[in-house]
Amino acid sequence: MDLSYWEIKHWLKDVDYTVVGSGITGLNCALKLRESHPGARILILEKGILPQGASTKNAGFACFGSLSELLDDLKNQTEEAVVSLVQKRIEGLEILKKRVGTRAMDFHTYGGYEVFPEEDEAFFEECHSQIHNVNKLLTPLLGETVFKVKPNTFGLAKVHPYYIANSLEGQLDTGKMMRELLYKAGTAR
Repeated sequence: MDLSYWEIKHWLKDVDYTVVGSGITGLNCALKLRESHPGARILILEKGILPQGASTKNAGFACFGSLSELLDDLKNQTEEAVVSLVQKRIEGLEILKKRVGTRAMDFHTYGGYEVFPEEDEAFFEECHSQIHNVNKLLTPLLGETVFKVKPNTFGLAKVHPYYIANSLEGQLDTGKMMRELLYKAGTAR
């Protein structure tokens, strides 16, 4: 790619920090750098005209982990490490809510449901059998019992007749979130 004199002069010269990727991680990194180094020149590189990673491709879940994800974490880490991981995820979400604003990204804590395939009774039972233990582990951090078994009241087909509900799961509009992060990263001086 051939760059013009102006592109080099105004975008690529005397750069203090280069952030690769304009997804949620890259933009938050750039904004944190701006907070820490207000006078720095920060270059954000992206392979396309829009953020190309997972930041705008998820379903808008804003959570610290489903029960099955946490059980998988517990297979590979200590209980203390998993609680610490959940705490970091919650803190990260709080930073995001503060930085972007709940209204700007249309954030709501509606709760969420982990749905299991009807043919995988063993997986559901494995998770169901551990709900009490995980709730007991997380209640001191979260201040409430989070995971509960709920019947399939939505009438979803080909799924187990029960879900595992998470009362603290949130949702957000990832397009609005990324638009606001891009705006803040582009206007931060």
